[in-house]
Amino acid sequence: MSSSRRSDGRSDTSIRELQIQLGRLDRADGSARFGFGATAALASFSGPIEVRPREEQPTRATFEITHRPLEGVAATPSRALITTLEAVLAPLVRTDQYPRSLLQLVVQSLSPSPQAPLSTSYSATSTSSSSTSHTWPPPDTSSEDEDDDGYIVQETDSAPMGGTTFASRAAAINASTLALLDAGSISMRGVPVAVSLALVPLPPKQVISAVNGDGSGGGGDGDGRIVVDPSLEEESRSRARFGFGWAFGEGLAGARQDASDEMDVDEQSSEELVWSEAEGKFNKSEYEQALALSKAASRHILGEIRQTLTEHFASTTI
Repeated sequence: MSSSRRSDGRSDTSIRELQIQLGRLDRADGSARFGFGATAALASFSGPIEVRPREEQPTRATFEITHRPLEGVAATPSRALITTLEAVLAPLVRTDQYPRSLLQLVVQSLSPSPQAPLSTSYSATSTSSSSTSHTWPPPDTSSEDEDDDGYIVQETDSAPMGGTTFASRAAAINASTLALLDAGSISMRGVPVAVSLALVPLPPKQVISAVNGDGSGGGGDGDGRIVVDPSLEEESRSRARFGFGWAFGEGLAGARQDASDEMDVDEQSSEELVWSEAEGKFNKSEYEQALALSKAASRHILGEIRQTLTEHFASTTI
């Protein structure tokens, strides 16, 4: 991987300064703010509380998730984020222990959404071969030019942005996790932690080096490098974007379980991939590299969360 620094001075695997604050809201059982630098989200959790009769479930709690964007009204991007939060959190929350009740999570984005064409569809699992502008991935429009020395310089089109950045989605997941932990009122099988990554293009000189085979370029096809926790600028010009979430704890599928599963997170905790999402053009090697980097980054974030929780509960204990 290239040794050059990013525009903000970070290395490829560095995360922006984490903003973690607990107990931000008084009228909730638990609340938290989580941010990757300026990319942040605020979450509040209440429950178990009384549920409306028409939404009552006899064998488990009703888990209700709401998202509020920073500007405008909730629309398709909010619905997509709610779907992601449901997929990550619902399997980890022990709703079966709280029948006929309501668990209510509200997530407020604190970062503006990127502007993107509403007519473009983004699905990393699409296998459509249609060449229309409404399919993903789009036709290959990369071009190749030769520099003065005859080496090939690749110009790769960046992937179009979705309704929310991957960094903001990861922040929303982490803020939700912290709000649940701050409440301390429900049982969970594991602690989910999320992080985003991007495959950004190399500077022209590094692309030439990669094509020339001297090993100084990035990974993958030689025209890009994977960076952890990309900024908005990096996501906007990236060839591919990734979002991964890892759950840590002893109550996961890969760990020993019994009838009274309790979440126990330590350095030896089992981990389970609970969120995997991608946009853009990438190969298997690039995906696997991003996956491995995400696990290491998530463990780092988990360590910061544990330290913050320890300090928070120590300061509130009389």
